[in-house]
Amino acid sequence: MVDPDKPGDSTPNRRTILKAVGASGVATLAGLAGCAGNGEQTPTDGGDGGDGGDGGDGGDGGDGGNGSDGGDGDDGEPTPTETETSDGTPSGTVSAEGNVVVGSPVPLSGALAALGEDEQRGINVAVDYINEEMGGINGRTVEVVFEDTETNPATGRERARRLVEQEGADVLVGCVSGAVTNSVADYAYDAGVPFWPYGGSESTTGSSCAPTTFRYVYSASQDARAGAPWSVENLGTNVWIHYADYSYGQSIRDEWRRQIENHEMDTNIVNVTSTSLGTSDYSSYLSQIQSSNADWVLMGVTGSDLIAMIQQANQFGLKQQKDLVSQNLTIPIRGALGSAVVGVYGNIRYAHKSDSESNQLFVDRFTSAHGQMPSEPAMVMWTSLLLHARGANEAGSVATADVVPALEDIQSDTPMGQTTIRACDHQASRPYPMGRITEPDEYEFPSYEILDTRPAEEVIEPCEETGCDMPSL
Repeated sequence: MVDPDKPGDSTPNRRTILKAVGASGVATLAGLAGCAGNGEQTPTDGGDGGDGGDGGDGGDGGDGGNGSDGGDGDDGEPTPTETETSDGTPSGTVSAEGNVVVGSPVPLSGALAALGEDEQRGINVAVDYINEEMGGINGRTVEVVFEDTETNPATGRERARRLVEQEGADVLVGCVSGAVTNSVADYAYDAGVPFWPYGGSESTTGSSCAPTTFRYVYSASQDARAGAPWSVENLGTNVWIHYADYSYGQSIRDEWRRQIENHEMDTNIVNVTSTSLGTSDYSSYLSQIQSSNADWVLMGVTGSDLIAMIQQANQFGLKQQKDLVSQNLTIPIRGALGSAVVGVYGNIRYAHKSDSESNQLFVDRFTSAHGQMPSEPAMVMWTSLLLHARGANEAGSVATADVVPALEDIQSDTPMGQTTIRACDHQASRPYPMGRITEPDEYEFPSYEILDTRPAEEVIEPCEETGCDMPSL
């Protein structure tokens, strides 16, 4: 079988066909037909963080599509359309009608599984809401199929390929690790399928940006542009940076260091140290930090790594001597740490106590479905899918060539405030709160107090500084 991703293959892949036929022709390509089963997988376990940025890896994680749309015939009957086989070549005819398939490659095993499990919950709640309250997408029922990325870039790409080429996914949502996110984003662009990752590696909407990739979760530079200036101004000018040595951790290191060194105050980066993803013993680094003149420590790690680092910092008494700062203080991490995380400063990636209408809608739907407060990964997936559904409904199509323009510069009130998806890099621009972790209040896990909120325009990089040279669709 010819591999459409292998250099030198002459068989056109989905993106080649998409670009050749244009927006109207794309609506006749497949992606909706041949959708199988309910595709749901039972989550395995939970951890947080990611390896690519992946928010998270973007976002919250460490560092951690689009099929086509068929049209209706004039008589209201499904119109046969041409689809493709897994090697990108046209196959027979299929019905243009059918469910809209959400393909979700998420980590359901390993160190980032907690994030993957939370993503899964948020996606399921979003799919239910779209079907029950929005009438589906373009009047068609939405279903979701999950695949485990295993926090492995090659596995993530293969699972994304399976979701698109075997399950007929029309959009991809998920990932955590920045490395996995970028691998899936590369495939999604080649396949011509929209992709909404939960990954914060800077390159995802920077140097590796793609017209099919859209990101609601904060990028690494947004983490830094919100967190670094606030920390320098409020916690001190002497900083120790410790990061996980992979895509997302490296983004955190680079972006925070840049913001710290460019600050108008006389700052000093005392040292920069790193550990590999999955490290469990931080004692030697904590001893060095303890004996240094650092005022505060940036912990550029996430998931089980961040949990281990904070637990051991507590055992060393480091929290009483140095301020600890994290860009990834998500609910799963706070829940796992309990009182050990109280007093830690950092980015509040999801202000779950917000009384805004959009947040209350999400919280009500999520708690009704799962009996617990949603986390940031769940919120990001919920919001990403709702934004995608809105864009597809406005376009009147799920075809990539129709949905992408509808999503560019789209504005919406979201659980984390008024948001714009910028056309220049497809990165969400939204406000960013900074805060401190406090004792639990209405829920069992530690809560937070917001100390400052940085405006969206202050947090996001200007388009010309992102490194994104957006390719053509």
